[in-house]
Amino acid sequence: MTVNPRVNPKKLRPYDEPPKRRRGLLPSAPDGAATWFIVAAVAWFVMATGLGVLAADLRFMPFELSFPFGVFDLGFTLNGARVEQAFTNALVYGWLSNAGFAAVAFMTPRLVGRRQAGESSAFFALLVWNLSVLGGIASLYVFDPGLHSALTAFPWLIDGGMALGALIMTGVFFATAGTAILSGYVSLWFMGIGLLSIVGLLGLNAGLDLLDFVTDVQPLALALGSLFIERATALLWLLPMAYATLLYVVPRTVDRPLESSGVAVLAWFAWFVTAPIASLSNVVDTSIPFFVTSMASAATMLLLLPVALVIANLVQTARGRWTLLFGTGPAALAAVALAFLLGASMIDAAGALRSVRAWIGDTDWAAGVSIWMLLGAFTMAAVAFVEHALPRVLRRDWGRNPFSVVQLWTIFAGTTIAGIALIGAGMAEGSFRAQGADADAIAAGLLGYQLVAFAGIGLVALGALAALGNLFMAYTTGEPADYVVPAKPATALGGR
Repeated sequence: MTVNPRVNPKKLRPYDEPPKRRRGLLPSAPDGAATWFIVAAVAWFVMATGLGVLAADLRFMPFELSFPFGVFDLGFTLNGARVEQAFTNALVYGWLSNAGFAAVAFMTPRLVGRRQAGESSAFFALLVWNLSVLGGIASLYVFDPGLHSALTAFPWLIDGGMALGALIMTGVFFATAGTAILSGYVSLWFMGIGLLSIVGLLGLNAGLDLLDFVTDVQPLALALGSLFIERATALLWLLPMAYATLLYVVPRTVDRPLESSGVAVLAWFAWFVTAPIASLSNVVDTSIPFFVTSMASAATMLLLLPVALVIANLVQTARGRWTLLFGTGPAALAAVALAFLLGASMIDAAGALRSVRAWIGDTDWAAGVSIWMLLGAFTMAAVAFVEHALPRVLRRDWGRNPFSVVQLWTIFAGTTIAGIALIGAGMAEGSFRAQGADADAIAAGLLGYQLVAFAGIGLVALGALAALGNLFMAYTTGEPADYVVPAKPATALGGR
């Protein structure tokens, strides 16, 4: 038999070769977007806490550096105020928002029992969001923020890019959840309103900036709108994501269904009614009607109701599994998050009283409450989620380790110390002003508080490095494990 040497036998039998996998430009594997959102979040956590250490240092060791670019009167400027703004934005939009989007991408498919729709779209949203945040933080050192507060200081083009990324994630969420959201687990309700809120707030901020660029908005209106957006970002985006995460993680960690779905729905309704009104509590001016500020103060106090309902529900859910609270896993982290949430909410409610506000207004009191809320409640809830989701998205068996111990105790201790120091500084400054002390005497009296706050933020930065180490070691040393795609919807306990 003669064989034609020009014929390749493999071409005649293509079934002997496995088909070549075609990879798209954007990854589309299950949990791919959730994995990269977690990686981005932890990286931003390290960067944000590093900026926080620098900002705390510049409070008692002022330093300023600037040099012009020679184009359009622009230049690079580094000082304490700009570093503080960069710290706040990196913490909220970098660390906490990426962790929130990761929670959406991870929890939604498991709660509705189907694969996430538009995995590639979610990955594209990740790129748009993080490139926008990175550009926005760089712009803080170039452009003058003017009357903007920290979370509204990005240029309108940057806010538009972030709004686009958030809008894509919102579309992915609703496409995945579909009609199941109406009868689904309460975490879906918190996530749905939270996503719609962040899209709306970013769009509103971009619209205000663009309008100001075109027509010169009144400075007072711009400043008050900025204060509302900043407050609403915490109450309508970060807070519901913390609730959604805690209500998801705790039942799965203790391996018990949520004690009461009715109480969880009541907590959602209480938050949904009070949070939008409480977002007006920072909008204080003689031009604002008295009844508006009074309603905002009352709503701020009533925010304690959903906090109490969620805590009571989760405590009842965890009864009989108390030993988990003394470890370093998701249950312990969630318990710390709830403790910070209760403490910060109580202090925030006290600060809403007119007599207290007159005493501690424009002091570090508000910064201390923000530290407890952002680095305490929201950060601990996000770390609890990462600890729960990490072995599942990496498909690796990874449990307790030294990094988990370090991240728990350093973040807890550092946030507690920094928050107490700044709240104490606010009370001390109020007392100094009531006594008629001059600026130099006040600065000298607050120096000790600022040094303690600096040490506390430094401990939190160490915890962020431990979280990064935990992520790296889980990927490199964790034992490969099987991955099971959820086959049915999750209700009170649900797929893991």
